[in-house]
Amino acid sequence: MKASAIGITIFLLSPTQLYCAAMERSDQSITAFLEKDNYFEISIAQLNAEISGQMPQHAALKTLQVQDFSTGNLANNYLFSNVVLKLQPSAHYSIGLIYDQPFGIDLAYNYRPDSLLGKQNLESAKLKIQTQNLTLLTGFQPDQNWNFYTGLSYQTLKGEINLYGLSYSFLSGYNADIEEDAALGWLTGIRFQIPELALKTSLTYRSAIQHTPQINETLSNVPLAFTANMPTKIQSPQSINLDVQIGLTPNNLAYSAVRWVNWKTYAIQPTQFAAIIEDAARQYPDLIQEFNLIDYRENQISAKLGLAHRLMDRWVTTSDISWDSGSGNLATPLNPANGFWVLGLGLLYNYNLKTESYMGLGLNYFKFNQANISNDSLVSANQIAQLSEVQNNHALAYGVRLAHHF
Repeated sequence: MKASAIGITIFLLSPTQLYCAAMERSDQSITAFLEKDNYFEISIAQLNAEISGQMPQHAALKTLQVQDFSTGNLANNYLFSNVVLKLQPSAHYSIGLIYDQPFGIDLAYNYRPDSLLGKQNLESAKLKIQTQNLTLLTGFQPDQNWNFYTGLSYQTLKGEINLYGLSYSFLSGYNADIEEDAALGWLTGIRFQIPELALKTSLTYRSAIQHTPQINETLSNVPLAFTANMPTKIQSPQSINLDVQIGLTPNNLAYSAVRWVNWKTYAIQPTQFAAIIEDAARQYPDLIQEFNLIDYRENQISAKLGLAHRLMDRWVTTSDISWDSGSGNLATPLNPANGFWVLGLGLLYNYNLKTESYMGLGLNYFKFNQANISNDSLVSANQIAQLSEVQNNHALAYGVRLAHHF
């Protein structure tokens, strides 16, 4: 097994590429499409997270003899899958399909501490957004070094938001059901490689995708009709991916990835919610600021650097470290962390030396950075409720990837 062969397969070793800045769930990599010959890949990964914080309103809660102010775990576990089929009908043309779930979030808590009222629900919230992507790609390879590719992405989006409790003030009892919506986007990119050096580098741009779902809003189960109901614009962010790998020795290869995502343009602002907040801010400017139901202050930058080592013909190990800048938002139950560091380990087994087909196992440990705490007495211009404290938070992701050349 040459270093160039390691270079071909290195990205199979990260089946747990699960990102957590804003609503990032995958790095939207298209490296599998750049594999040689005909190729099929499937991966499944699980993320188990422990993320918690301290409730605000301590003084009010203490009057009820509440001693425990912890939100409990805010993050639900989730399963992530990715499927790729790439065909090479001729030496100069390729086509492919990629299925993934690029953006999404699943946060929820139900605050039920011991109090004078017994173990009652004093506060709860839920934020669940799901997207699915099906990308059709075509590539042109004028020679063995260059690959120019482009494609279309069909994306669906749906979600649910529920708010209840003192922290949400006059919006306690608010619910938003985001009906499933489908829209198209596009991508384009370029790959350059020198097989003899196991050098592969690719640069990919993905466009924003404009959704206009219908959002059904209620307050305490009563439909809201504060203004004429209109579809809400939700724009999945544009992004840029840069991937590089190079052989160091016949048995060692370095790999890296850098990703930028334009989260500052992303917002969820349902029609009725926007009208209520605008009116409240106009009537009580000293107490309430206008804000979006969901938005992000900063664009995301993430990076990875790793090393692959061949143990023997059939076995390769990887180790890498990743960093994510986060969204810059204040700490809230729906945004308890702000970026992270990740330590990743992988193991690859080549079960068919002739076709170079593999099974990869991956394990990632996430250490989340704490989001900033604000003492602003006004309603936060970011997801309404704030946390008074954030605990140290972490997550563990593990997965398997099966890849087959044919």
